[in-house]
Amino acid sequence: MYGPELRALLLSPYTRPSGKAPRPSHLLLPPTLPPRARPSSEDARLFGPFSKRREVNIRWRYFSYQWKRLYPPLEVSVKQQGTQETSSQEDAILGARIRGVGTQTAGQLDEVKSLAGPVSETPPDPRRIDQIYLPHIHTSAADRRPLPNRFLRRRYRELLGRIPVLTYSYVPGDSVTSSNGYPTGKYEVSLAPTALSQYVRQETVHSQELDAVDLAWFERENRSLSAH
Repeated sequence: MYGPELRALLLSPYTRPSGKAPRPSHLLLPPTLPPRARPSSEDARLFGPFSKRREVNIRWRYFSYQWKRLYPPLEVSVKQQGTQETSSQEDAILGARIRGVGTQTAGQLDEVKSLAGPVSETPPDPRRIDQIYLPHIHTSAADRRPLPNRFLRRRYRELLGRIPVLTYSYVPGDSVTSSNGYPTGKYEVSLAPTALSQYVRQETVHSQELDAVDLAWFERENRSLSAH
């Protein structure tokens, strides 16, 4: 019932709002099944085997409940084991003999990452800053980079916290598929390095050094407090 990519998504805490993933054993034996559903249980011995129709219905309800609560990935990336380079292009997907997911090859994940910006990058100057209070800062229109302001960048980072990154890694030269037709590689789920999530805190976001703009605002606030 569970393909390898869906199984990886179901067992990851990054793919659901609660951050609580089911145990691997629950995929084989859902916790909603009564003990009687196990043929070796005491209940099955005393009351007879559990109805197969009821078992199928319970399994299906549990399956539907789990996958409907998942955050879907936008694409799957391919990586050769032993390397750090990944690719989501069509030729890489075909070379690994796997299927694409979501909006594969549309580049939407890269677009969201670019709008979020790197963690270590200093945010652009807030528009509300009056250059009267920053006489030592000189910026021209050519120096300003076309990036969203600080508020929008944080919203994009929070959006990345709800977009799981699905990566398929495999060993080049090995058999591509197993006897049952499934890929022999491994699916892994992670979040983008710039993602903001209540389960994965980005310490570097809060430990950046003060830039000239922030320092000027602190100095102005200190002068205002000293005057009172």
